[in-house]
Amino acid sequence: MEIGEHGIRVKIYWEVEIIMFLLFLLIAVFLCRGIIKNEDEMSKKLFFNGLKLKILSSIMLPLVYMFYYKGGDTISYFHDGDIMRSLFWDEPSLFFDFIFNGMEEDGIIKLYKQYFRVRQLGLDYFVFKGDERAMFVVRIAGLLLVAAGGSIFAAGFIVSLFCYLALWKVYKLFILYYPIFKRQLSYTVLYIPSVVFWGSGILKDPITLGALCLLVFYFHAVMKKENLIRAVIWCIVSSFLIISIKPYIFNAFLIGMGCWVLSNYLVKIKSVVFRALIFPILLALAGGLVVLSLNTFSDNTGQYSVDKVMDEAVVVQNDLKQDYYGGHRFDIGSFEPTVAGIAVKAPIAIATTLFRPFVWEADNPFILMSALESLVVLVFTLMALFRIKLLNLQGVLLKNPLLFFSFVFSLFFAFSVGLTTANFGALVRYKIPLMPFYLSMVYILSNYKKIPVEKKEEIVSPTFVS
Repeated sequence: MEIGEHGIRVKIYWEVEIIMFLLFLLIAVFLCRGIIKNEDEMSKKLFFNGLKLKILSSIMLPLVYMFYYKGGDTISYFHDGDIMRSLFWDEPSLFFDFIFNGMEEDGIIKLYKQYFRVRQLGLDYFVFKGDERAMFVVRIAGLLLVAAGGSIFAAGFIVSLFCYLALWKVYKLFILYYPIFKRQLSYTVLYIPSVVFWGSGILKDPITLGALCLLVFYFHAVMKKENLIRAVIWCIVSSFLIISIKPYIFNAFLIGMGCWVLSNYLVKIKSVVFRALIFPILLALAGGLVVLSLNTFSDNTGQYSVDKVMDEAVVVQNDLKQDYYGGHRFDIGSFEPTVAGIAVKAPIAIATTLFRPFVWEADNPFILMSALESLVVLVFTLMALFRIKLLNLQGVLLKNPLLFFSFVFSLFFAFSVGLTTANFGALVRYKIPLMPFYLSMVYILSNYKKIPVEKKEEIVSPTFVS
């Protein structure tokens, strides 16, 4: 079976797909049983319910791209990754040169031109040629397709499983601090529809989401000085993956991380007045860190360096007014490419990321699913604000370092995405890294009074479980 459009054609061999997917499914079940063998019965049930959803989504996502979109990112990654798989069998040394060095060195480029000229394909046969970050994913896809025997479903399932196991780590981190919400937090971390679906398959999003979850989990381990060597290694690997694919996620993490570290010390301060005064100062420092980190990492953050973010944001907002975006576009209004100009747009950019698309803006089943999910997020947010009271919010956040991290990370991440995204289809995918953290935070805040007083004291320093 051949699938594709715009000159991109891929071949799907269903016999291979079924056999390889079932093989990797059996391996995954065996692996997962070992991972959770020491968990209680409720945890095992919650884990495998989430795993079933992830298995279903890893099947559905490629099918949606094949038969609904008739192409798209995951098909293009499969197309380019399959070229890499062929390269592995034809020229393994060239394959590993590309895996470790990319196509930056002149010698490798010459070898590639020679290889593709012989096969009458040409170097431009790569869909993502010229996009360094997309080509990084192509290199990962090439490795996975070699292991999966060329199966898009099996390779996508490997990525999906990686993302799910990383989400499980974050879930364990939240219930370490808030065990009273063990069942409820499974819905805010493991079972979020957009995260389940778009956190699957051969795409940038599940890789970066999984890497972010591992980074958060193991950064916490570093702070607690538990399993330091393993934790540091995972922090380095996760950071490398995020910076190589979507560096703006790492910028938001850095800001949240700084506040997380500081709040671990501030929580020991008994003075309520001092904590109330320090909260806005911390947020102002976090804002300064945005500019500093973007400038410091400008070479690695590409379009997300300060100057380029401002210029790109203006270009996007002007471009979205064109007809070719159809009903999927949205407009947060015009603004100048200056710090003051984009700062004015912060509230609407954040609100857009968190609460849109609205139900009346949905014009296809996938946007409608996201709109209903956004409605739930809005309801959760309003409930949290009503129950906690805005004046009490800063005090509660400063007493709960994990919630403070989730708050700061979510706001700055939502700001970045809302400012530089003008299409609902892209927005639905781009915002999934903040969803587990934001939804868990607002749920805990809205039910904070249910936590016994003695348990609130334990939140400061719970016993770490790796």
